[in-house]
Amino acid sequence: MLELQSISKHFPGVRALDDVSLSFQPGHIHALVGENGAGKSTLLKIVTGIYQPDAGRMLFDGASLRVLNCRDCLDRGIGLVHQEIQVVAEASVAENIMLDKLDAFSRWGRLDWPQLADQARAAMARVGLDIDPQAPIGDLSAAHKQLVQIARVLSAEARVLLLDEPTSSLTEHEAGRLFGILRQLQEAGVAIVFVSHKFDEG
Repeated sequence: MLELQSISKHFPGVRALDDVSLSFQPGHIHALVGENGAGKSTLLKIVTGIYQPDAGRMLFDGASLRVLNCRDCLDRGIGLVHQEIQVVAEASVAENIMLDKLDAFSRWGRLDWPQLADQARAAMARVGLDIDPQAPIGDLSAAHKQLVQIARVLSAEARVLLLDEPTSSLTEHEAGRLFGILRQLQEAGVAIVFVSHKFDEG
């Protein structure tokens, strides 16, 4: 599905990636495990267009892939969940999940809240999140916020889910629940790339 061929990336004084080739298949969980500074996050940022590679190319479904930014990447079916929890604290759970699609629920300058909540619930169900979609996201635990971020990516019908250190802010119990959800997504045919520096998670 997603293939990286001979990807290299250099920063001043640092060779972050050197001739890296990988392929990611639907219905599989792929682990990128290594010490901090090994280039894992840099690779994800290249896939999502945050960085451009110095050399190499990417293929998606056999066709050449070049993305300009995270939004462009998500529109193509590849979603990234950052290590740092990124939510709009003043907004509701539903608004955060549908953040990139709010205009689709707007009629004459007003949001269709029932439709927005229904669509958010559908995305939340995919990650086992059973809370009020209109609840303020600022009241949620770190684990629930992480699930909201994953639900946001899945609501865009992402076929590839990139997770950058997703357990860094989770307890052992919460991480175990996340792994269960990832296995369900795997069974649904999503290609998952799980980045971690914890070798026992690989």
